[in-house]
Amino acid sequence: MSAATSVNNYEYLDILDRGWSESGMGRPAGGELCDVGCASFWYAATLQTYFRPDRMIGVEVEGHRLFRDGRTRIDYAAGYLRSLPGDRFANAQFIIADYTTYREPADLITSWFPFLTPAAILAWRLPLTLLAPGRLFLQIRHNLRPNGMFFMVNHGEAEWALAERLCSAAGLRCAACWSEPGSLSGHRMLPPWLSWWHRG
Repeated sequence: MSAATSVNNYEYLDILDRGWSESGMGRPAGGELCDVGCASFWYAATLQTYFRPDRMIGVEVEGHRLFRDGRTRIDYAAGYLRSLPGDRFANAQFIIADYTTYREPADLITSWFPFLTPAAILAWRLPLTLLAPGRLFLQIRHNLRPNGMFFMVNHGEAEWALAERLCSAAGLRCAACWSEPGSLSGHRMLPPWLSWWHRG
């Protein structure tokens, strides 16, 4: 990994470590992990290290986005997954799909800073037609196994409050939420806001 990507992975590890410890939530292990909106899946190593899933899938709607160096997101994702240990690489996958139509069950579903507002989606130069948070959370609930967990990270309390309303409307039940500024997240305008959900 580049130095910047390494630092970003350490930030995500810090968020997971502090959040899970402070919330008192039991950390799932094994099973199938699905990450929603994984971009180039640059943090695959973090999810693999922290959760140790038996199988891990990253789902990204814009997997064919082309970068200045001529590579696409799927190219970068392949590199990040190849860096995982051999047995873990064999059980990791990057899928290009709109998650609102993705229908594979998972024991743990994660989503880091999902797009909930027009401003957020436009900042990433994505079409507004992709903004469908209500349908997104309905699909997450549908794909979550009965005893599974959905873990989400939002930008600050106001965005979390919006997510809370949307998740509740989709039939998800909040088991815990937590936020505290961390030194590795100091570059963010708002502190990450973590929440844990089950099927209602």
